[in-house]
Amino acid sequence: MALPDLASPADLSARNMPTAAPAPTMLKVASSVVRAAAGSPILQKTTTLELTGRWDEEYLELPGLPIVSVTSVKVDGQAVTDYRLDGHRLWRAGGFGGQLAMATVEVTYIHGLPEVPPFVVDLVCALVGAGVNAAAEGGYESSDPRVIAEKIDDYSVTFAAGAERVASVMELPAGTRRWLRRSFGGGAGMVTHR
Repeated sequence: MALPDLASPADLSARNMPTAAPAPTMLKVASSVVRAAAGSPILQKTTTLELTGRWDEEYLELPGLPIVSVTSVKVDGQAVTDYRLDGHRLWRAGGFGGQLAMATVEVTYIHGLPEVPPFVVDLVCALVGAGVNAAAEGGYESSDPRVIAEKIDDYSVTFAAGAERVASVMELPAGTRRWLRRSFGGGAGMVTHR
């Protein structure tokens, strides 16, 4: 199932941006770029995932902040109810493994926000604007995302180097990716995600 875009044509219109092609495609691309950086769908959804639990660890971290509720937990296929949601972590007194061994913990939970925060909408719209501008200038071939400064009088161009280099106008800077990950990520290692 495709996730909804994180901004709408109405959000683009409110910022005096075009809504005709290629804007709808750019909305999808920008939304996926932001979700990937966040490590979360951002909008509320139900997820079932498998984590590795250990008998000596009482907490399991769940990704996709904020966590709204946990609907079921199974340890090695057996339903358990002796757990508690503690922020973005699942707590169980005896840990999540059995008899000094690791276990597969399947968790179904609801996470994310009921609506997209304005700062995310604005970020998606900014990416759409960059993508639309690049397309209007003849596509990605004629728009070099490595250029960070251009001066006309006594013409000069400054290119990004090292960690600041980007491959596309839709690529987010490292600081923005870290900020999104802190805001929405969480820290679980997923085995499967459905």
